[in-house]
Amino acid sequence: MRTAGAGAGERVENTEEIPPERLYKYYSPDGIEKVLSNNTLRWALPCEENDPFEALASGWDLEAVEESCPEFHPEQTPIIDGYFNARQAQKKVSHITSFVSFTEYPESVLMWAHYADNHNGACLQFNVKLIQRIDCIECVKYVDPDEVRDRYPLPHSNQKDDSPEYQKQARAFLAKKSKDWAYEAEWRLIVPPMADFIRCEKADKKYILVSDIPQGAITKLIFGCNVPISTRLAWAKQVLIKHPKCKFAEVVPKRNTYELEIEALALI
Repeated sequence: MRTAGAGAGERVENTEEIPPERLYKYYSPDGIEKVLSNNTLRWALPCEENDPFEALASGWDLEAVEESCPEFHPEQTPIIDGYFNARQAQKKVSHITSFVSFTEYPESVLMWAHYADNHNGACLQFNVKLIQRIDCIECVKYVDPDEVRDRYPLPHSNQKDDSPEYQKQARAFLAKKSKDWAYEAEWRLIVPPMADFIRCEKADKKYILVSDIPQGAITKLIFGCNVPISTRLAWAKQVLIKHPKCKFAEVVPKRNTYELEIEALALI
């Protein structure tokens, strides 16, 4: 959580890891139009992400190995690790977990440039309490790039891939990234892809995972400073169909610094 005096996108230690009341998500022009017209969130699989270290473990969870193989001894660790295939494990995590990423801040210079197509897109503010499975939201922890990666969280003998205990381990495993990504101040909603509110749809000749956005969950639509007024009005009319109390704002450069700020708008 950010406190007074912290710059945009700087996360102050949140020891309790309690999600803030509002979270944000940046979109390109094409992305925001799809979200507003379909009123859906798109779910990602770890193996599809642009970070090559996403869900990439450094070896097996030796505690689980020891539990399932009583004859295992610590000195056999190199032998066990010799059988480990990081890419296969990465794909396995993708079969049992899917996630949606949010951020804490709507005024990140880098996020507007990278994810909102140089201010031609938008940023949505969500009411966290209205997001499905709020109990599965994880605060992403950012570690030094040279820190050893976690081991793969195997289910223990009394668990299944979809058990609450194993899913908790998997969420913790997916909620750790290099400090190179710290500017994203990310929170992840992580659930099994077979969750009852997620469905598979065909889009652009491939299949994607989506879920409906609960009515009223979008509480603010923030326009990039390069979005023309005609486009703003069109997006505003779309979002009000499912989220009638949604407010509007735009992001603008501050007058005397290299920071951005959010200014309220009265469009409709």
